[in-house]
Amino acid sequence: MKKILLVLNFIAGIVLQGFSQKEANNWYFGNQAGVDFNSGSPIAFNGSAMTQLEGCASISDTSGATLFYTNGASVWNRSNIQMPNGFGLLGDNNSAQAAIIVRAPGSYTMFYIFTTPTWGVGDMCYSIVDMTLQGGFGDVTTKNTPMFTNSTEKVTAVYHANGNDIWIIGHEFNTNNFYSFLLTAGGVNPVPVITSAGTVHSSVLGFAGYMKGSHNGQKIAYACTINMNLVEVLDFDNSTGIPSNPISFSNITEAYGLEFSPDDSKLYATEENPALIVQWDLNAGSAAAIAASQMVIGNGTSACAALQLGPDGKIYLAKRSASQFLGVINDPDSAGLACNFVDDVVPLAPGTSCQYGLPNFFQSMFSPTALPAALFTAPNHICPGTCTSFNNTSLHATSFLWSFPGANPSISVDVNPTGICYNSPGQYDVMLIASNSVGSDTLLLPNFITVYPYPPPQGIIHGGDTLYANQGAVSYQWFYSGNAIPGATDYFYVVTDGGDYNVVCTDVNGCEVEAAIFDVPAEIQPLVDGQLPFIYPNPVKDKFIIHNAQFTRGTAIGISVYDMLGELVFTAQQIANSKGQDAIVDVSNISTGMYYLQLSDGVKKIRTKFIKQ
Repeated sequence: MKKILLVLNFIAGIVLQGFSQKEANNWYFGNQAGVDFNSGSPIAFNGSAMTQLEGCASISDTSGATLFYTNGASVWNRSNIQMPNGFGLLGDNNSAQAAIIVRAPGSYTMFYIFTTPTWGVGDMCYSIVDMTLQGGFGDVTTKNTPMFTNSTEKVTAVYHANGNDIWIIGHEFNTNNFYSFLLTAGGVNPVPVITSAGTVHSSVLGFAGYMKGSHNGQKIAYACTINMNLVEVLDFDNSTGIPSNPISFSNITEAYGLEFSPDDSKLYATEENPALIVQWDLNAGSAAAIAASQMVIGNGTSACAALQLGPDGKIYLAKRSASQFLGVINDPDSAGLACNFVDDVVPLAPGTSCQYGLPNFFQSMFSPTALPAALFTAPNHICPGTCTSFNNTSLHATSFLWSFPGANPSISVDVNPTGICYNSPGQYDVMLIASNSVGSDTLLLPNFITVYPYPPPQGIIHGGDTLYANQGAVSYQWFYSGNAIPGATDYFYVVTDGGDYNVVCTDVNGCEVEAAIFDVPAEIQPLVDGQLPFIYPNPVKDKFIIHNAQFTRGTAIGISVYDMLGELVFTAQQIANSKGQDAIVDVSNISTGMYYLQLSDGVKKIRTKFIKQ
């Protein structure tokens, strides 16, 4: 199906709360610790099944409900139960970034877990979780697909410049090689972009420490701990996956955690020993000026480890030695001490504690400045007179304007429009404009909605004690007095009682058509020669005579004519003659075709067919 993407420079629709951040609303880390951001502030909870020294990851749905979490080796669902196949992943308890979870582009049910080994020995791998399995609790379907060998403990992800695809970025041990893999709706491209840039990660613990992409996807930074004592920041071309122009900061001891401020103007890192948090101003100017902007903005009461931006725009600090508190940088976009670091401010739940790690998130989901990407799915082959709904999978958007030409309604500003109804067969375009504070993106899908042709009209033919529908449908269901008759699924049905019958027929496209209700008389006469009224002439042009009707003399006879769809087209009344036999009926005003004639004296009914010329 052809997709047309246009980037527009205007904003349309009603501003709604952005939803991508809610995917990071539940954090699982450390010794069975957790915090929930759905109230706007971190609220500690317990119940996590995970005990992890370092790297971990968790993911929620777009409404902020937990989906699953992992330590890179095992995967637990939202009920804190290990997924049936959620074991044996090749992340490690001692890997700084043992895992990162990335939702598959264009999907809300498929997730990739990228894992790293420890000590620089092993492969960076990916596994896939399908949340449609296990009754919506998910399971691992693909496990430990290798990406490259001799991986450090570093892995991060940023959006491609197209706003849809995602770069997964790792680093090789004993080289200065970055590996950038492109994740698309079709999966992971197995051929990476390999770039030599920056410092070789070659010392005993040069493989340890975090790597982060900036929230706008324009920079990459990493920390190397003991013996290297290094932080480095590079430009990142998110069109090509190539990092360049490294700036090294070596005036730091045992660097481990890293984080960019929400506006990407500041970079923060932790020193394990002494326990410090430092800041650099990335807008200071030259490389030398950026390096010179280094400032200690806080001290931890114990060794400082991971840093992670929260959905509330604050940066949180984990401390090893089983601390029962998180520290926080309250205003991370502010320079120097104005960033307002406070230690031991977020208490964890009783019986839980943090260690080195905090959940490793896909940083671009926190970006306040990313261009939106318009995406949606919908059931797009429907029957005339029915409605469809649209599932909005757009990225970074806060408002939406939908256009549905040929439908009712034809315009919507809902996030996920429902009840979009199409009455006429044909093919119809759908357009979505997804917007945020920095721009809009338009997705136009020509002929996206196909409305099937109307099924052929359906009628019921009566022959003796059997009713017949038109043959050629895929399936049939007969009804008696509005209720489905069990097992009555053939094109004919043998009547056992008088009353109202109808049939619903389904065509090859799954579209249904219903025949008009057919009233079967309680005392309908069987089709046996000598008991039927005789009509002549038949075929008839204007008038015909009914003979041998067998009604009592002087009885008022109701005369009704029905078409083959069971619709009444003519009615009259006459008095039975002296023999109760003959009547003259004028049908000159009805169209040519086949019809049913019904005669009734209020007690007995008889039917027969005739042809009008």
